[in-house]
Amino acid sequence: MKNALSLIFVSVLILTTEFSKAQEPAPVNSNYLYENGISPKVLDIAASQFMQDGSFKNDVIITRVKNGKKKTFNVELIYDPEYQEGMDIRVINKSEQLTPKEQKELRKYIEKSHYFSRMARDYFYDESSLKTIKNKNDTLILEYYYQQKNIDPYLKNVKRLKGIIYIIDGKLEKIVLKQDKPLKRKILYYEKTVLFSKTKNGGYIINSTDEHTNRKEKGELLQYSVKSRTIEYKSSTGKEVEWAGKPHISYNTDIRYDTINVKLGGPLPLLGKEARKIGFDLPRPFGVAVFSHIQSQNMDITRLSVGINGGDMTDLQNILTFNESDVTLNSTINLAKADMWLFPFLNIMAIVGGGKNELNAQLKMNQELIDFLDKLPGYIIDPPNLPDYIPINSTLTSEIYGGGVTLAGGIGDFNISVNYQLMFTNIVEANTTNMVNIITPMVGYMAPFGVNFMAGAQGQFYETEVTGYFKLTDSNGQPFSLDYVIDFEPMKWNGMIGLYKNFINKHWEMSLQAGFGERTSVTAVFGYRF
Repeated sequence: MKNALSLIFVSVLILTTEFSKAQEPAPVNSNYLYENGISPKVLDIAASQFMQDGSFKNDVIITRVKNGKKKTFNVELIYDPEYQEGMDIRVINKSEQLTPKEQKELRKYIEKSHYFSRMARDYFYDESSLKTIKNKNDTLILEYYYQQKNIDPYLKNVKRLKGIIYIIDGKLEKIVLKQDKPLKRKILYYEKTVLFSKTKNGGYIINSTDEHTNRKEKGELLQYSVKSRTIEYKSSTGKEVEWAGKPHISYNTDIRYDTINVKLGGPLPLLGKEARKIGFDLPRPFGVAVFSHIQSQNMDITRLSVGINGGDMTDLQNILTFNESDVTLNSTINLAKADMWLFPFLNIMAIVGGGKNELNAQLKMNQELIDFLDKLPGYIIDPPNLPDYIPINSTLTSEIYGGGVTLAGGIGDFNISVNYQLMFTNIVEANTTNMVNIITPMVGYMAPFGVNFMAGAQGQFYETEVTGYFKLTDSNGQPFSLDYVIDFEPMKWNGMIGLYKNFINKHWEMSLQAGFGERTSVTAVFGYRF
């Protein structure tokens, strides 16, 4: 009995000691990665080897099992973002001749497996999740997760993985990624082991990977096994990197291999990769946004003619004192926009929405106008009761649609843009459609904290002569139309200031602009890019 109690006590003591070691806190103001000279970037490249800094060649064996039939591909994978437009990855087939269908399937698999965005700048891993699993006898095992929010959508499955880091004798040996939650895209099982090698000049590169995936496509179970080893690596400056155990591969130049070119990322904007190579920082190509625009301006009426039921028009220019009249138009417009960058310097967009326009006017009358009003149907009040000014307070709704283009460019932190929009506004109550041209040239400065400050001007040009009619009913209940022709002198140009900010890996964006001068406005834009 005494021996049994002693055995239990020793066992509990051992378990308690091991538990305490597993839960020991991280180093003060640091973590075990930094303590062992390991950059957190290795956790990102474990998720996608294309996040590595340089270019590389891998010898890859892909095994696919479909409907019980096994197929093996032996390829050489070459990744070089500087190679040429549209060819981030070249896959050289070193196995038997592939059919066109198999080439398409192989290209599709590589794209799905390694689709990523070079616009993601931050580390993907969640530092707060890093914890010690084992720290004993020069063996350190750590566990971590990737971020749940600040991560590129192309890598959205990564946030469902759990990573296990193995550090032996102070050197990074491997990282194992396993699914901790169900993965999307009908992936039933996923596990990846990434072995690392320390280079002779310091730092780590991927030595080899062993990846296993089971997925369902069109009701069929597909099993993939991908074994890859690095046979050549060059730094971002083009210098060849050496590491212990680097393989030396000899090639049979008499054999002509098939080459499959794989594109990472979409085709737009055209010339986008070339622009990035010379240092331009580009937005994501596609975007959707909603924006609200509030505007107020005074207008000078230069002509006003009215008529009844399509009859002769009477010019009121001589019976209204326009220079003593006051006309204010307040507009609230809500729009939705879809756009895409066709080239790094050219954006095209489509716009649709609606607005509300409040017209407030005080029209100065004289005796000739009073005499004219006396001849109209009896829905008008008696002339003796007319004031000196005719108050007009009308709310008109408008349907808006159109499109536009933006030309943009920059040098360093300074940028310039010219936005042109062509919009058609259908004023429902007045039965008229107007065409509006808007030009907004702006100069911007990108501040170090990521906000682009802008200043410029906006010009609004449109048909000033508007023709329409109102359907009315007189005091006897008889319908009639009041026809009108109005011409006015609007404000053409006003000053503009604003700011723009994108966040969460350039997916979300917001912009605020304010107009000042004789036409004032406020514009707020909130959108998502992909």
